[in-house]
Amino acid sequence: MAVQLTGIQFSFGDDHQRPLLDIDHWAVQRGERVLIHGPSGVGKSTLMNILSGLLTCATGEVSVLGQRLDQMSVRQRDQFRADNIGCVFQRFNLIPYLNAIDNIGLANTFSAGGNGRWREEAAALLTALTVHKDSWAKPTSNLSMGQQQRVAIARALINSPEILIADEPTSSLDSENRDNFLSLLMGLIKERDMTLIFVSHDMALAKYFTRLEALSDITDKPD
Repeated sequence: MAVQLTGIQFSFGDDHQRPLLDIDHWAVQRGERVLIHGPSGVGKSTLMNILSGLLTCATGEVSVLGQRLDQMSVRQRDQFRADNIGCVFQRFNLIPYLNAIDNIGLANTFSAGGNGRWREEAAALLTALTVHKDSWAKPTSNLSMGQQQRVAIARALINSPEILIADEPTSSLDSENRDNFLSLLMGLIKERDMTLIFVSHDMALAKYFTRLEALSDITDKPD
C-alpha cells in the first residue's frame, strides 16, 4: 500500500469538539491516481497535510509507504517527506525572490538522497512542463500563475518521490490551461510510475484519474 489510515481522528483546537476528520479505514494502492473531491471547508486540505506529515492526528495510525508517520518525530517526518513525498500546494509556496531553478534546488537540498545532477533534472522537468527557458532565471514572483504552478510541480518531482500529493493546484486556471496542465502531469506520473493523490472540487478532472473518492465517503463524522 502507498497509504493506509486506520482509526484516525483530527480536530483543530479543543480535543473535545467534533472531529473535522474521523476515518475508520482508508487505503491507496501504489500506482493509483486518486481524485478526492468535496466542497470547501470539509477537510480535504487537512487530510493532505496529514498524509504528508505536516499535521498529526489525536488518535489512529497513519502509514505511508509502509512507514508509520504517527510514530515519527517532527524531524523524522520532515525528512521522510523530503525523501518520499512530492507536495504541490494550492498557493504553490514558492520563494518569491528566488528563480525557478533555485526554488527547485531547495527541495533537492532537503532530501537525504539529493541528486548531484539536479540542475540537469530541473531543466528537463521545466522543459517537459513547457516552462520556457527565458523564464528560468526570473524571480518566481514575476512569473504567471500557470508558470508558477509548473515550477511547483517540478520542485515536487525533483527528488523522484514515490507519492505526489496535490492540493487544488488547478483552481486558478481556466479550462484550457487546466486540461493542458493535467495532460502534462499525468504523462509525468505514468513515466515515473508514481502514486497520485489529488484534491479538487472540480469534477471535470475526473477523466484523468483511476479512482474517485468523495471525502464524505471516507470520513465518518459523529452525529
